[in-house]
Amino acid sequence: MNKILFLKTMNEELIVNLSLNELRENKLEKDEKKFFLKWLTENEFIISLNFSIGTNYALDINEKAKSAIIAYGVASELNKNKTHIKLKTKFKNGLVIILLLPIVMLILQLTLNLEIPILFFLFPIIFYVIIIMIFNSEEKKLLRYFKEYFT
Repeated sequence: MNKILFLKTMNEELIVNLSLNELRENKLEKDEKKFFLKWLTENEFIISLNFSIGTNYALDINEKAKSAIIAYGVASELNKNKTHIKLKTKFKNGLVIILLLPIVMLILQLTLNLEIPILFFLFPIIFYVIIIMIFNSEEKKLLRYFKEYFT
């Protein structure tokens, strides 16, 4: 399933010229801060966009983040002034529910002999693809902001 481009999760790795402690203590400047960072453990953190088209309130599914555009990070110290960071986005399983709509409509059509136009079957699929493309675009932006800030 991850072979299809728009369903693929994104993974990034980078090395920053900061120790793990410096990275943890690094206060993001208010003016430069295009993303939100919250440490979950000593070496794991979550980043999210401060603002994301449509996901700030409509899909507010994680209380630790500011939007639904989220990447999880793991930092491991290479030496006293270099840290390796792995970032990974998650597949939005909740959006698969959109794809169940055509199946439900087909079952209703077959059992109740309803005449549902074919376009109604295609609409949820097209809507799903558009939403996934928007999510992927926003996730790429989040990873780019993070890399630009720390490199």
